[in-house]
Amino acid sequence: MIKFLRFSSLSLLAAVLFVSCNQDPTSVGSKLIPAQDQVNFKQYDTYQLNTPQKTSFYPYDLKLGTSSKVILGKNNYAESDLLYRFDIYLADSLLNYIKSNQLSVTSAWMTMKPTYKLGNTNLNFDIAAYQVRSTWNVIGFDKDSLKNLNYDNTNVLSSLSVTDTLVKFNLQPNVVQEWLKWKVDSTTAPKNYGLILKPTSSCQRFLGFEAYIPNVNKAIPFLHFILKKSPSFVDTVNVSPFMDVHVLTGNVPTNTTDMVLEGSLAIRSSLFFDITSLPKNIVVNKATLELQRDSINTTDGTPPTDSLFVFMLADSTTKKMTKDSSVTTLLTRSGNVYSGDVSWIIQKWQSGTDNQGIMIELNNEYFSPARIALYGSADPNKLLRPKLKITYLQRQ
Repeated sequence: MIKFLRFSSLSLLAAVLFVSCNQDPTSVGSKLIPAQDQVNFKQYDTYQLNTPQKTSFYPYDLKLGTSSKVILGKNNYAESDLLYRFDIYLADSLLNYIKSNQLSVTSAWMTMKPTYKLGNTNLNFDIAAYQVRSTWNVIGFDKDSLKNLNYDNTNVLSSLSVTDTLVKFNLQPNVVQEWLKWKVDSTTAPKNYGLILKPTSSCQRFLGFEAYIPNVNKAIPFLHFILKKSPSFVDTVNVSPFMDVHVLTGNVPTNTTDMVLEGSLAIRSSLFFDITSLPKNIVVNKATLELQRDSINTTDGTPPTDSLFVFMLADSTTKKMTKDSSVTTLLTRSGNVYSGDVSWIIQKWQSGTDNQGIMIELNNEYFSPARIALYGSADPNKLLRPKLKITYLQRQ
């Protein structure tokens, strides 16, 4: 009996909760709500309403010193150079041997494990290495810094081996010998500030490698060399770079109606919808932005670019972002469509913030040379253009 009463009570409670939580009131219940307090969901669809819109793309000077990966290689639209600098630690006794020319480097090589790829693996990957003679720093390093960099014109790399999991090559032993001389005598020894790795003219693809980050155990590249002191001392030294940066150069595309996004170079896009016909006194329930990828004009890598970042612009001319630009909206990809919820941006515009449009960038912009093309506002096929669908509430 107790079990039956308990079951009956629970059933009654569930029924009451179901009625009270029903979001679609019955005709009886609706009469209890004053008309002025009733709200209705409404839809605003830029595709259905043929809302005016405008897209564009532009280059952006990106400082890549904080990138989690470094890129090397080239293809038909861009190329990336990579700089490494090493701080070789040796015991004082060994440094003294170097000073007295009793210790020599007999062989040197580098190993680098790719963690990013762009381009068919059957395409050629060929690089050269040159000694850098002018000082540089990752902070603020960009394309202009690369133009002012002083380095030799003698390739010190040989025996390049490239597989899916490892890039390996030899360096001339005297290169590392010079670095050690510079370490113990920076006054008279030749100036040495590491290496610059450059793709050769026959290189046709990109590879990416883990960048150096202190206290993070990753598959970073290593310099290996063998020290020898007659008659019996031989030691192998393994050193990771303490400073690295890559710089991508290339051309901004022309004669296209697409929005273009490119990493490292970098290229960003802007998008504007004229939603002045949308009422101001609304509460935005949901706003979904949809962008379609032009797969024919897209060149993506592995891992692929599966998401985009969206920011609100404060000025569409200067591309300056609003003060709350730290708030990031993510568009994720399903098939050839990137989509995401931009409700907060629409709500800000409808609450008085000037609508200057949005800025779109690759989520892997710092370490990807991918070029993602998105159909723009001027595409002849209206169905492919950007779409914005807004669900909102307005008091009657």
